[in-house]
Amino acid sequence: MGPVGVRRFHHRGRRGVAIRPWVALGLAVAGLGGVGAAVPATAASAAPAPAPVYDLALGDSLAAGVGAGTTATRYANVLYQHELARFPTLQLVNLACSGATTSSVINGGGCSYASGTQLGDAEAFLRAHPRQVAMVTIDIGANDVDGCLVGGTVNVGCVQSGLTHITTNLPVILAGLASAYPGVAVYGMNYYDPFLGLWLTGPSGQTAAQQSEVLAGTLNTSLAQLYATAGASTADVASAFQTTDFALTGSYLGTPEPQNVADVCNWTLFCSGGGNIHANDIGHGLVAGAFATVLDGVAVSTTVLPEATVGVAYAGALTAVGGHTRYRWTLAAGSTPLPAGLRLHADGTITGRATATGTVTLTVQVADTRLPVAHHPAVHRATGAVSLTVGA
Repeated sequence: MGPVGVRRFHHRGRRGVAIRPWVALGLAVAGLGGVGAAVPATAASAAPAPAPVYDLALGDSLAAGVGAGTTATRYANVLYQHELARFPTLQLVNLACSGATTSSVINGGGCSYASGTQLGDAEAFLRAHPRQVAMVTIDIGANDVDGCLVGGTVNVGCVQSGLTHITTNLPVILAGLASAYPGVAVYGMNYYDPFLGLWLTGPSGQTAAQQSEVLAGTLNTSLAQLYATAGASTADVASAFQTTDFALTGSYLGTPEPQNVADVCNWTLFCSGGGNIHANDIGHGLVAGAFATVLDGVAVSTTVLPEATVGVAYAGALTAVGGHTRYRWTLAAGSTPLPAGLRLHADGTITGRATATGTVTLTVQVADTRLPVAHHPAVHRATGAVSLTVGA
């Protein structure tokens, strides 16, 4: 269902194959040899195969699959297999490069690309496949700051330099993708913190782990802001790994450890592989799951809006999670109307001056607005109940 098409667009050594779902990594893959097998000429001429759509994966070594035991358990492949349920003709194109930074994606280095750069090849692919790209996933930025933990201490100057590179380069990358394929659905990710594993080395390591968690939080906050500004969603890998949770509720090799330390030791190769920062098969599955959460749907996350005051200018905003972040908001059919004097805008903001006190429960609807893919429904919708009170 995709190996031939994938090989055409990969740099040397990359292949996309049908793999196991992220929810059941142990499921065996069979029958790949039958993909593309001969079809009777009469059937082929009577019913041409639907056009393929594509899952374009970009980024660094994690997206390239380092740490996974097999091609099938790489997170990009796990996610691809999961998304086949929605897009039966989906094919994976993985351009990720081990060691990639935000700078090398733009300027080249590390891997061979027809255009000279990962971004150039991605843009060329997008331009060549209008209305055929269902999603672009990207993980990038970790290598810009991974060298900033030196001798058990965070080098603040290194962090600042790395974040400057990210804040300069990531918008360029995202703008390039959008220019090549206006409206393309792009999904970025934040990061787990492998250096939490230093906790096991003793008091100095525990200090380093705590410093590292602060660094990871700074990086992830920056990434989320940059992706949101560009209209891209962010897969919350950090939460999947419980990165900020130092509660003594975890266990590694039978020993109680802070939850975030235990998670990173159990789900990456850091503690068992001599400091290897990459996720193992379980961790790759969790990364895929974090992406699937934002790819597969949208949900209203606001339940209570800030209180309004009669006669005073009001500014409230509805929020949602998942889907593609250029949301479009409306009141659902049959909803209680907004208080007199207030108006809901398509971007989810509510403005105006209320004219009477009271509390209403609104039924709001959100839809993501990513560009539809040929032959596939692309818009996600969800409704939710939201309370709004107007005081005197």
